[in-house]
Amino acid sequence: MCEVKSERRLSLRERNRQRLTQRIVDAAAELFRTVGYEQTTMDAIAERAEVSRGTLFNYFATKQSLLLPFAYELYKQKVQPEVRSYLDTSPTTLEALRAFFLSIYEHVFAFPGMEGALQGELFHSQTAVKHQRYGAGFIDMLSAILQYGQRRDEVRADISLEQLARYVGVLYIALMHNVVPPEEYIVEIDRLLAFLRPALAP
Repeated sequence: MCEVKSERRLSLRERNRQRLTQRIVDAAAELFRTVGYEQTTMDAIAERAEVSRGTLFNYFATKQSLLLPFAYELYKQKVQPEVRSYLDTSPTTLEALRAFFLSIYEHVFAFPGMEGALQGELFHSQTAVKHQRYGAGFIDMLSAILQYGQRRDEVRADISLEQLARYVGVLYIALMHNVVPPEEYIVEIDRLLAFLRPALAP
């Protein structure tokens, strides 16, 4: 209901802008999946989205800048359902966090070119605010896992869920600032979880 009200408040121009942005993102995502990131050109994206080259560059200055919204699509389609399904198997909170972080690596970071794009887009303050909405799902999932942990009496309740999720998220993003090969990534995730074990405990 709230979404519908906020959508009504948007001007026609802004709604059209959002629709066009989504059309470009969808076109790029389809090409990245079917043709491959390296083989996809901005001209091909413009053609698939049925926009002019100039319009495309007004919305996305580089092909790499389209990887962040694509990462978000991968996250929604692959990571979220996988982790929500895993929670139904009654893992511990730390097992759920580990599954979440490994799923992100497998489905998002494994995509060619993704590491550099996310580092370039997420770790620079001038672009962080612009792409804030793409991080919302990440914090929401962390909150869901931590809330699950509170119900199991495995996670402290003296700090709000939102703050806890942000603390964990910041630590994870700091780790991702120097993305490493899969085997090292797993070691780093296990170190992070060992650090979080006493920090999250009630």
